Amino acid sequence: MNLFALTDVAGSRIIRFPLSADLRDDIATIFENQANAFFDGVDTIVPFDGRYIPEEGELLSINDFADVDGLSNAVASPLSIDQYDPEVHSLDSVKALFMGRIHNNNPQILIQLFERRRLIARSGLAMFFAGNQFQKMTDSGLSLDTKLLAVIEGDALKFQSFHFARRVFELSEYFKEATNEEVTTFAGHEKLAVANMADFLESAGPQVRKKISLIRQSAVLENYSVQDILAVATTFQFPINLSEDGRIEVPTNRTELRRLLRFLDEDYYESPLSRTRFISNSKRVAD
Repeated sequence: MNLFALTDVAGSRIIRFPLSADLRDDIATIFENQANAFFDGVDTIVPFDGRYIPEEGELLSINDFADVDGLSNAVASPLSIDQYDPEVHSLDSVKALFMGRIHNNNPQILIQLFERRRLIARSGLAMFFAGNQFQKMTDSGLSLDTKLLAVIEGDALKFQSFHFARRVFELSEYFKEATNEEVTTFAGHEKLAVANMADFLESAGPQVRKKISLIRQSAVLENYSVQDILAVATTFQFPINLSEDGRIEVPTNRTELRRLLRFLDEDYYESPLSRTRFISNSKRVAD
């Protein structure tokens, strides 16, 4: 097994670490154990849609994942990957460490997030204990994480935290914030009344843009009339104001705007037993 690093350097995106035989065995064991822990107790794989936060026993999965960084090719042809050279490569640029394995006859790529705090740099004074005394480190080094970030299995990327996965992979196409054009299109919807289009666009932050993207994805404004939306809002005692021409007024107040967007994204629901009303920050379609 070979240990690779995924970097943020365009010219040397992936590098291969030369390892001594005993270190290679130790690292392989660590990754193997972490992979077993990653899948331990998992009984549900949830297709990622940006709406759902996985619970214990669940993983998110992006199918048809585009391995544009070439992790699979590196594992399949390790000698084609540049070997780490401290005179050429910098450990400061490492974003993730990964190895490959065969599990149940299926190839897997095991990926760890690499953070700068795990870098042992030559700058300053670093020491290690050996031979009953501390000795000065003269070269750069790194330490491994205690868990896996993600696993690529076939053409699927499996992970638990989108927040951390996006620090390594470009995942905007799978869960993206609405662009300026999409925000403008949303604000100009025939069922919405926006007082000032320019102000709305300028004030639309990341959370607002994510909600707009999800609302556009669900097509709730296309599938339901203003009266349908108003009727449901009334049952939840959720205030919606209509303009003189019968459109839904989009609040200029940021808090009220977020509440309206959460309502349109169907974050409000009622318990079927107690009839208690809740607001959800995570959801997926029931089986």
